[in-house]
Amino acid sequence: MKPVVAVPDDLVELGFLRGAYGLKGWVHVQPHSGDAQVLRGTRQWWLQRTTAGPGTGATTGDVWAMPVDITGVRAQGSALVAKWQGCDDPEAAQALKGCGIAVSRASFPRLPQGQYYWVDLVGAKVVNRGGMNLGVVASLRSNGVHDLLEIAGVVAVQDPAPAASAAMFLIPMVPSYVDDVDLEARVIRVDWEADWS
Repeated sequence: MKPVVAVPDDLVELGFLRGAYGLKGWVHVQPHSGDAQVLRGTRQWWLQRTTAGPGTGATTGDVWAMPVDITGVRAQGSALVAKWQGCDDPEAAQALKGCGIAVSRASFPRLPQGQYYWVDLVGAKVVNRGGMNLGVVASLRSNGVHDLLEIAGVVAVQDPAPAASAAMFLIPMVPSYVDDVDLEARVIRVDWEADWS
């Protein structure tokens, strides 16, 4: 009987399993990020699946999670293939198809100064040079050239439209617009005006 392992409360989903690869228990992994830096750099992943209610097929909202110790990971086209201890045949790998792959935020590799993980920026307050609160980072996306901060909750200047307070807009995550990122204070300072969106 395996010992019970506490599930970390800082898990971040980074991809999912697409099914078996080969005959020795390797699996296809579809990362959510193109570079998959964290998945390549960590050796413990958590497989997750939302459980279904008995006989209903509807999800209960409960999440099943299991740690796996990674013994190998490599690029396979635009995705990855991975192997972990205890998964030794294609049937075992295929049985886990569709599981999410998460990693504890505490296990993420350290980044060089000036680089940030997206998960650390979501929820940060965005303030311009004049001290105006423009909103919070709702998500990030890439346009293929650079990352973009998607800002939610901005209050438009001199705009009487009620929908303006719920507007979403994008700020390029480049030095000409982003002055400072203070992860400890959860504040991003930008050279941007509310009416530029």
